[in-house]
Amino acid sequence: MNNLIRKKAILCLLDSDSKSADAIVNELSQSLTTVDNQLTELVSDSICDKMKQGDGCEYTIRKDIATFAELVKVFLSNPEEHNQETQQFISSEYYLTRIDHELVDYVLSRFHLGSIYRTNEMKEDLRRILLASPSALSFALDGDTELFDRAWSNRNQLDSSDTTHDRSNGILYLVFQKRLLEKLIADMENPTYGILLAKLQLHVAKISIKVGMATPNKKYVEAIAEGDFTVNRAMENLPAGQPAFAVNVNPIMLSNYGSAFLNLRDLQTALEYFDEALNIVTDPIQKAFVLNNKGVAFLRFGQYQKAIACFEEGIALDSGTEIPELRENKETVKEYLARATDTDNLTEPTKIPFIRETPIPFEETLFYEFKEIKRRTPAKRIEKTVEEYVVAFLNRQGGRIFWGIRDKTRITIGVELDEQVRDDIRSKVSDKLGRIQPPISPEHCQLAFHNVYDLQEETIEDLWVVELLIPPAQERNVFFTENGKLFVKTDGGRKELKGSSITEFIVRRMQNNTETDEIN
Repeated sequence: MNNLIRKKAILCLLDSDSKSADAIVNELSQSLTTVDNQLTELVSDSICDKMKQGDGCEYTIRKDIATFAELVKVFLSNPEEHNQETQQFISSEYYLTRIDHELVDYVLSRFHLGSIYRTNEMKEDLRRILLASPSALSFALDGDTELFDRAWSNRNQLDSSDTTHDRSNGILYLVFQKRLLEKLIADMENPTYGILLAKLQLHVAKISIKVGMATPNKKYVEAIAEGDFTVNRAMENLPAGQPAFAVNVNPIMLSNYGSAFLNLRDLQTALEYFDEALNIVTDPIQKAFVLNNKGVAFLRFGQYQKAIACFEEGIALDSGTEIPELRENKETVKEYLARATDTDNLTEPTKIPFIRETPIPFEETLFYEFKEIKRRTPAKRIEKTVEEYVVAFLNRQGGRIFWGIRDKTRITIGVELDEQVRDDIRSKVSDKLGRIQPPISPEHCQLAFHNVYDLQEETIEDLWVVELLIPPAQERNVFFTENGKLFVKTDGGRKELKGSSITEFIVRRMQNNTETDEIN
C-alpha cells in the first residue's frame, strides 16, 4: 500500500512546479500524517526538494538525470503492478521532456558509445527509441554494462589502429542496437504501454516519432534506427485475425489506428477501425474527422464513389469548416473520377498525389501515356520520346504523358531529378516542341514536376513524376515530327503511319470526322 501511495504522491508533483503537503492530501484523499511520511522519505531519497514558502513548505520533484533514473525504476521495474500509475508516469510531460539529448549523452557514456554516436542525427535516433520504449529506457539508465565495460577495456589494450578500433566500435554498436530494438518490439506487445502511443501521437511533430501500426495488443513504432526497424518490418509481423479493440478508447484514437493500418496498405483492418470509431463517436466534428480519414482510405484504394459519400457526409457535419481537408479531398476524388473516365478538359496539370509504390487511379488510354525511366539519364530518355508522343497526342484530342509511372501496373516509381536535371529537361522538351511541324506555340504544352510521397505522405527528396500536358490543337491540322514522321495515339502507346495510311488519315482529319479517327 505504501508503495502505491508513494507513486501517487510522486505523480501529484510531476507536472507542477511545486505543491504543498495540504494540496497533495486533497488530491490523494489520504491523511496528512501518511502524506508527510511519504514526502519525508522522498526528500531523504533525493527525489524531492523541500522549499520554505511563507509560513509553510512546498515540495518539487528534482529534474536531474539521477532522479529521473530512480523514478524510472520505481514505475517501470514492474509496470503491471500499478498499471494506472505506470501509464500516468509514461504519459506525463516530466517523462517526455526528461528524455532529451543530455540524457542521451549520459547513456552513451554509460555504455562507452560516445565515439560511435558522433552525429546529432544518430543521437536523435537513439532518443527516439528511448522515448518509444520504456524497457529500452530502463536498460539504458540502469542496465548491466559489464559486457560493454569489458569490451571497452579490451579495445584499449588492442592495436590502436583506426581499423581495429572501428571494428570494435561496430561490434559494440550492433550489440547495443540489437538489445534496444528487442526491448522496443517487446514493449509494443505490452498493453500497459498503450497509453504511450496515444501520447506520442499528440506530440508527433515535437518528438518526430512516426506510428507505423498500432492495435491495443500489438504496437509497432518506426523508431528510426539505421533502417533496422521500419514500417515494412512491422508489416511483416502483422497479427492475423480481427483486431481486438481497446477498453476506454476514444474515436480519435481508433481513427488514428485505422490511419496507421492504411499506411501499411491493410484496407480491411483500417475500415474496421474507422467503423468502430464511427459507432462510438458523438461529437459532430470528431465524426467528420473520422469520415475524412475513412474517405481517404477509399480514395487511396480507388473506390471513388464511396470516398465521395464519406467526404460529403463529413462536410454536412462540418458547418464551421473546421476540417478543410474534407472539401479539398472531395475535389481531389472528383478529379480522380475525371481521370478514370477520361472526361478531361486538359487545361492544367493533374492535382492528384503521387505515392511511391502505389497505383495511380487511371489507366493508359488515348488520353494517358505512362513511361518508366530505369536508366540514370532521365533527361535524355525524355528527350528521345517526347516529340513523337506530343505529335501523336496532337493528332488525336490531346492528352498527358507521365514519366515515373510503370505502364503495366500503374505503380508510381518516380524519377530521381535534382534541380539541374529538371532545368535540363525543361530545355530539352522546349527544344523538341519547337521542331514539330506545323509549329505550335511554346506555351501550348505544360511541363510539370510532381513531388512523390512515401506512405506517410512525406515528400521524398529529389523524386518526381514528370507530366507533360498536351491540350488539343486549336486548329485541326496534321502534325509531323522534325524528320517528317506522322504518329497517332493509340490505347497502348503510339503508332507511326506510313504510305497510304498517311493520306487516308489526312483526309479523315481534314473532314473532321471523329468516328474515322480510330486507328487499328
